[in-house]
Order: sequence, then C-alpha cells, then structure tokens
Amino acid sequence: MSRPRRLKAASPGLPRVDFPYMKDTQGHFAPIVYLQVWTRNRWLYLQAYVDSGASWSVFHADVAQLLGLKLRQLKRRYVTLGNGAVLPIYFDHIRVRFAGAEFSVPVGFSDALHMGFNLMGRAGFFTKFTMCFNDRARLLTVTRSSRSPR
Repeated sequence: MSRPRRLKAASPGLPRVDFPYMKDTQGHFAPIVYLQVWTRNRWLYLQAYVDSGASWSVFHADVAQLLGLKLRQLKRRYVTLGNGAVLPIYFDHIRVRFAGAEFSVPVGFSDALHMGFNLMGRAGFFTKFTMCFNDRARLLTVTRSSRSPR
C-alpha cells in the first residue's frame, strides 16, 4: 500500500500531502488515493480515483452497505457519464478523513458503477483542497485551502 507523504507546508498554516500514484486495474499509474469513511462505529479505509472531471464522488453500492446505508432510502438522482450513459446514484453525506482533515462530503452510491474503483469527484473535496496532478512524477499533491467558499 502506497502511503501518502506529509511534507512541509507550501506556505505557513497550509499543510500539504503528496500521494504517489498507484497502479489501476490495468496496471497504469493513476491518481488513486486512500481515504477513510466513518461506518458509525469505526473508520474504514477505501481507495478512490481522484477525478477532476467528475462533479460528484461515486462509490460502489457495497460501500453503502458497509456504512449501514440502504440505497432505496437515499435520494436518487441520475448523472450522465462522459460516454453518454446515464447512471442512477443514491446520495447521502458521509464523514471522511482525507489529507489530514475530517469533514462531511456528498457521495453518490451506485450498483451500476462498473469500474474497478470508487471515484472522488469535485463536490466536497476540491473546495477544501487544491489538487495538483503531476503525471510525469506520478504524484498528486494535495494542499488544504486557506479558505473554503460558503
């Protein structure tokens, strides 16, 4: 498991964490990170692909089950993917730990997500952090934002 490296802050008071890229299911290096989600009695580690093109985070339905959530009781929405496919997702706010911070984020869960990974989208994450993708160095640098917009 590739662990994030905490580095000196780029500027005072703004902690920075480097996440080395990990291999995806096809063996390509990608910005896949570890985060923790609260399951009502303990923290659970998950991997997620950081996707700056995704408006929402979408996790597999089995993650909702681990969190004790029932999909049919959550608010259902439909999102259109880049290939034009429409995906039903069930939204809730969950507690996460990521890059040294603990906070709540909106996450969609889907049993129709046919990818080998969870997606970390912009909502709830990109307002709290600056994400710098360095594909050449295979490194995602995450810096906590000085202010989060309201």
